[in-house]
Amino acid sequence: MRILKFFLAFVLTAILIFGFVLGWNWKAFTVFIDNREALTEGSEWVTYSSSLRGLSEFMGQNPQYSSVASIVIERPDSLILYEEHTPRIMGTTANFFILAAYAIKLDRGEKQGGSMLDWDEITRYQLPNVDESVHKESFRTAQNRGWIQNNSISLSNALNLLAEYNNLALADFLWWKLDPAIWDEFSSLPELEQTQMPLPYSGLFLAISPDIHETDYDGLISRWHNIGQTEWREHVIKLSGNFVNDEEARNTYRQYLNRNRLGTSFMQERDAMQFFPKTTANEITTLLEKIWRNEFYNEQVSSLIKDFMRWPMKTQSRIEKDFTDYGAIYDNRMGLMNGINFGTSAYTGDTTVQAFFLDQLPIGFWFHASGGHMHQDFMQRLIYDPALIEQMKRVTGQ
Repeated sequence: MRILKFFLAFVLTAILIFGFVLGWNWKAFTVFIDNREALTEGSEWVTYSSSLRGLSEFMGQNPQYSSVASIVIERPDSLILYEEHTPRIMGTTANFFILAAYAIKLDRGEKQGGSMLDWDEITRYQLPNVDESVHKESFRTAQNRGWIQNNSISLSNALNLLAEYNNLALADFLWWKLDPAIWDEFSSLPELEQTQMPLPYSGLFLAISPDIHETDYDGLISRWHNIGQTEWREHVIKLSGNFVNDEEARNTYRQYLNRNRLGTSFMQERDAMQFFPKTTANEITTLLEKIWRNEFYNEQVSSLIKDFMRWPMKTQSRIEKDFTDYGAIYDNRMGLMNGINFGTSAYTGDTTVQAFFLDQLPIGFWFHASGGHMHQDFMQRLIYDPALIEQMKRVTGQ
């Protein structure tokens, strides 16, 4: 009887603990159950996500997901190009163009780096359950650095924070403060024939939420496939404007997102991002090379863009062991691992500019590969590690 009582007490305690933990994490548990099929997608490639060599082999065997352009400035014959002309989803690497636009405006005197931006106004652009943690973390970082004064941040510090964190709300706030003519100015550059200009993320994510548009997922995708690029941009911009300025629409969107997020599965969200702005690895590296040579607009604009991108030199421990100079913008979201960077190797003194795009990845593979931000390590090593450079040349057939 004593043993039975002990056993019953043990079982009851286990049930209570399990029930408490499960109840506390019920939302995460249901998300996992609803997406169990997605989490096995690409399982045959998961072993390739355990090393940089494996990642390079995955890319070599899956050109439909992969693009790389790596150009050594001082040695133009030493380059790696792979699917470099294929349009790829930029994700938040599109913030590069927001930074470039502000560098031009600052140089022209149309914006002032010391002007103060109200953080509450920035937060107004934040969608519930869409990268909210990044918005909060970037605010804490700004506070710790003494950048927040009376709940405001200077434009210069906001731009530095954007390059480091790719805060969606901050990007939207800054996007809306620009004259739209700047995007026409960029689009007319001969280097950017295939590159689509940034759009506000609040509008982009609202645009791929089926219930917001009172349709199902397939109907929504069919609808966006059948409209032109100009109409799509106008629609996304209108959605973002409504979210920020129309209280009735804003409350409706927020209530839905708080309950359901986007109302899509992992695979649906990944697939719907096909409508986000795209570029090619070739066009971005061509532009980065001009910036490195101080030939983008003028030396002051080029220098400002490089300074915005240099945040890793200040925040990543031991990076100076491998680089005398380094700058980057990264992204990592559903089915996507991207980055653009420049770096001067501490071993050779050579400077490399790069674009790295993996998009529309199988969800199971992406979950394993993205956890440790291995694409960032990959991009850094592709500048200074001879073994990885040779490996990439082999798998890309160069």
